[in-house]
Order: sequence, then C-alpha cells, then structure tokens
Amino acid sequence: MFLPKNIDLTHTEEYSLSIRLIPDGFSFTIHCPTDSDIFYYKTTLFNNKLSYFENIKKLIFDLGFFTQPFKTTRVIVVSKEYTLVPEIFYEEKKIKNIFNFNITSTNETVLANKVAENDFYVLFAMNEELHSFLCRSLWNPIFMHHISQLLPYFAEHNNETEEKRCYINFHEKLMDICCFKQNKLLSANTFPINENFNALYFIVGIWEKLPMDQSTDFLYLTGNTDSQKETIDTLKELIQKVEILSFSPNITVPEEEETSPVPLDIKILLCE
Repeated sequence: MFLPKNIDLTHTEEYSLSIRLIPDGFSFTIHCPTDSDIFYYKTTLFNNKLSYFENIKKLIFDLGFFTQPFKTTRVIVVSKEYTLVPEIFYEEKKIKNIFNFNITSTNETVLANKVAENDFYVLFAMNEELHSFLCRSLWNPIFMHHISQLLPYFAEHNNETEEKRCYINFHEKLMDICCFKQNKLLSANTFPINENFNALYFIVGIWEKLPMDQSTDFLYLTGNTDSQKETIDTLKELIQKVEILSFSPNITVPEEEETSPVPLDIKILLCE
C-alpha cells in the first residue's frame, strides 16, 4: 500500500489516525489537523480465510505504521449493537450489566462514550481479544462508536425549528436513523441493509411509531445516498420535506489515489 507522497511517516506526531472497524472489513484515515492537503482514506474488505481478529492483526503487522505515535489515534467501532443510557442512570461499574440487559454479548469488552450535548452515554461492545490487542499495539488509542460522532452533529443541525427532524445516514451495509425534537433525541437506531431488510420498511416504521408528520416534519438524508436512489424516490412521494444533507470538510483528496466515499463520522472528525 502506497500513501500519498506528502504524508511523511517520520513525523506521525503531526497527524491524526482514525481506524474504523466495519462489519466486513477495516478502513483508516490519516490527516493533518493543520494542513487540509494531507489526507488519505482507504478501505479493505476481509476474506473468509481468516477470522475478523486475524485479518486485523495481519493488517496492523503487515503495514507497520499503525503502531507509530500519532498526534491522535482513534478506533471507531461501526456496528448496530449499541444502547443509549441517560447520564442520570449511568454507573461505570455497571456498564456491562446495563449493556447485556439490552444486547446479549459474550467474551466482549463493553465501552462507553459520553455525548455531552444530549446528556447520555453510548454503550457498545468489542471483542475482548481484539480490544486488548489494539490497546497493546496502538499509541494511546481512543475507542469510539460511530453513532457518538453523528448524534451531536444532527442535534445541532436546524434545531431551532419546532418540527421534528429525522436523519438517515447510509454507509457500508448499514443505515442510521436518528430523530430529534429541537435538541432532544427521540430515537437512534442502526439497521442492516440487504436483500432481506428493506431500508424503506425501517424508515416508515420509525415515522409511524414516534409518530412523525409526513407533511410538516423534516427528513434529511446523508452518507452514500447514491446507493439508495429507489428508496429515496419513494420517500419523496411519501414525505413532503425531504432534503439531501451534504457535509464537505475542507480536505484535499489526492487524484492519483483510489479512495472510497468518506463516511460521515470521519468527515465530522476532520472538522474538529
């Protein structure tokens, strides 16, 4: 793997590294917070010859530079298994019990991210062996769930309106649906998108349960919207206020490099 020429791995302390653990692969970003021209994003999908853990371990060892001392090293877990706990009910010593009450997990480490803007914690799990390996191999890694990045951004967007707002983020083979009433979070869910689970089914279900008004409330679509054109066309027939929400951080993507669409949670990090 060849990084852009302007990324100097002898000065990794000037760069931020973000690793994303996606359901069927691994992606990473290297960028310089003070220079928008220094940016690289790459996705690698795994084969079935090795386990998920073995695939990641092989990548870390083969590429080598992940273990260097970056300015910031983040590990972002991308999954549909998480639960939200209001701060008033949060107890650090009981997070595994709280998580397992909602989502059954075995041989996993349960982690927590505080979402200060909404006064709650996101609880999520990682394979215990993988978590231990990354803690040993990376330089002071910060572990995060992808939804922890999205919720503060959605909460701030157009939050002065009285109408409810629904945000849908398409990425990988997943779909995040987050709904708000001004700054108040109404619901947050992540669903798989495949032949057996139609995106439209989940979206309409959320609108009916909250409930949301098809004439007055807002639906914002973001992420890999090109992959869901048929669904979006149908939503525009059902809901009056539908808008594609664009988010463009000030980064320069090298023309000579093949890059995958940069996920929204990474774009938000680039603006910090």
